[in-house]
Amino acid sequence: MNAPVAAPAGQRQGSQPSRPLTWAEPLAYTGVDNLHRITPSLYRSAQISASDVPRLRALGIRKIVNFRSFHSDADVLTGSGIALQRIRINTWDIRDEDMIAALKALRDADRDGPILIHCQHGANRTALVSALYRVTFQGWTRPQAEDELLHGGYGFHPVWGNIRRYLEQMDIEELKRQVGVAAKRG
Repeated sequence: MNAPVAAPAGQRQGSQPSRPLTWAEPLAYTGVDNLHRITPSLYRSAQISASDVPRLRALGIRKIVNFRSFHSDADVLTGSGIALQRIRINTWDIRDEDMIAALKALRDADRDGPILIHCQHGANRTALVSALYRVTFQGWTRPQAEDELLHGGYGFHPVWGNIRRYLEQMDIEELKRQVGVAAKRG
């Protein structure tokens, strides 16, 4: 008779593989589409609606950064007390200057947050910015960030191979320099 095999770290015996604890935490109970907590002061989601605003306020969201090219949240957020920043990112044409602007908007999330970032589905542009946030500010490796982007359950669509290539080919140290993150000394 074989001895029982211990479950891998982060997984219960006899269960499906669990989501790594370092990945963004799903907050489906809120009713906001594709809402996840990346850090205590940074959230990600799909496009928000007026009915989401009270839920976001209950989470303490103070600022929303919208990555959609052709849709603003100004009408949804009027009178809400939630600040809005818009960084227009074209899914089919990821540009360094847009990624730098997005990361600069998130640089002080711990001080200025909680902040919510989103695009239409919260799956592609938001996933890339989240991955870059992980690499730039949290010290994740590129493969760790890409694993979460692809397998985190956010709905990343493989048609956007350019997003994956961007993440795989970006110059991390140059990105950190552009964003104003001090280089680590080894």
